[in-house]
Amino acid sequence: MARPIFLPLYEKLPLKNTVQRISDTTIFFLLSLFAYRILSHHSNGFTYLLALFCESWFTFVRALILSSKWNPVEYRTYLERLLRRVDELPPVDMFVTTADPILEPPIITVNTVLSLLAVDYPANKLACYLS
Repeated sequence: MARPIFLPLYEKLPLKNTVQRISDTTIFFLLSLFAYRILSHHSNGFTYLLALFCESWFTFVRALILSSKWNPVEYRTYLERLLRRVDELPPVDMFVTTADPILEPPIITVNTVLSLLAVDYPANKLACYLS
């Protein structure tokens, strides 16, 4: 028997980010400055090497930051589609353990059990056990 085809529960939407892309072209400037330092390597001493190291580190960190922000996405979830997949949701067993009624008052245990049972989940697939 063929399984029915369900719609996806979420959708990944790309965000347009042209202004930030234009401002992020500073990485080109940093790379060109780094290339200039490498190509015009003169023995200028410790300050030159320190400036070269700092610029290369800043360029590397900036490239890492830009690579994560270059293609931003937004996830749109469709919770109403979840109810159509009730057969696919797994059964869940929740165990609430109580050790000492003095250290853990019974009202806290009752609140915990009530909170677990108030979860928006199919009742035939949810079980709560109290020990």
